[in-house]
Amino acid sequence: MAESKIQNLRHTAWRTRQSVWRAKSKISAWPVLRGLRIGFVGAGTMGQALIQGLMAQGVPRRWLGAADANMKTRHTVRARFGIWTTADNTALAERSDVIILAVKPQQCPEVARQLAGSLNRRHLVISIAAGVTLRWLVARLPGVPIARVMPNLPSTVGCGFAGISAGRGATRRHRDIALAIFGSVGAAVELPERHLNAVTAVSGSGPAYVFFLVEALERAARSLGLPAPVASAAVRWTLEGSVRLLEASGVSPAELISRVASKRGTTEAALAVLERRRVAAHVIEALRAAERRARELNV
Repeated sequence: MAESKIQNLRHTAWRTRQSVWRAKSKISAWPVLRGLRIGFVGAGTMGQALIQGLMAQGVPRRWLGAADANMKTRHTVRARFGIWTTADNTALAERSDVIILAVKPQQCPEVARQLAGSLNRRHLVISIAAGVTLRWLVARLPGVPIARVMPNLPSTVGCGFAGISAGRGATRRHRDIALAIFGSVGAAVELPERHLNAVTAVSGSGPAYVFFLVEALERAARSLGLPAPVASAAVRWTLEGSVRLLEASGVSPAELISRVASKRGTTEAALAVLERRRVAAHVIEALRAAERRARELNV
C-alpha cells in the first residue's frame, strides 16, 4: 500500500477520559501528554512506531528518550528521530516520567531488577511485554503505578488497536496517559486485565489471520487464470475497500453481505461452500485456541 494511502487511512485522534480513543487527526494527544518525559526501554519495531506516533501528535523530541542494549538500534533511533538514547535503563528512568517497557517477555526480569531502585510513585510504567501480568509487574516494582497494554503490528502504520489494563495504583490520569500514547498509533480501549488474552487472540494475532486470508484469495485468483499482479491488486483493493465501506456505512457485516449476495448469484454460490465447510465455526475454534495459548503463556 502506498505511503500516501496509509496516511489517509491513519486514525490519530482520541477522546479524553473515555475508554475508546479513536481517530480524527486534527485532535492532538498534546493536552494529556504536555510536559511529560516519555522513555522507551527497548526501541525496536513497536517502540519506534510509538515514538513516530507521538512526534506526529506534536510531542517534542526533547521529551522523548530510548534505552536499548543494541548499539545499531540506538544509532537508528537517533538518526531517525533525533531523540536522546542510552544503553543504561537506569539513566533513562531517572530522566523520564513515563517508562514504556517495549522488551521481550524473557528480558523483563532483568529489566525490572535494573529499574526497581530508580522508580517511585511519580512514575508510570506501561508494559507491552506479551503475557507479563500486572501481578508480576507490581510484585517487582512495588509502589509504582503500572499499566499493561496489548498492541498489534498495524500500529507501525498508524492503524493499530490496543487493549489497556491499569493496575490498582494507577489513577484516572495515568489511564488517560496510556490511552493517549497508544491512541497516537490507532485506537485503544481500556479493559479489565482478564480480557487481554482475548484481545491478544483477536487483534494481537489478528493481522496474521488477515494475511492468511489474503494469501488464500490471491492463490485462488491465480488458479482462476488471473495474472499474479492483477490477482494481488484485486484482492488487496477489495479488502481495503470492504473495510472502508464497513466503517463508512454504519451497518452490520450481515447487512452488507446481503447487499452483495443476490439470489442464486455468484456470491451466494461461494458463501454456500463456506457455510458447508463450517468456516465460521473453524474461525471461532482458531481464536479460542489462540486465547487459550495466551493464558498458558501468562506469568
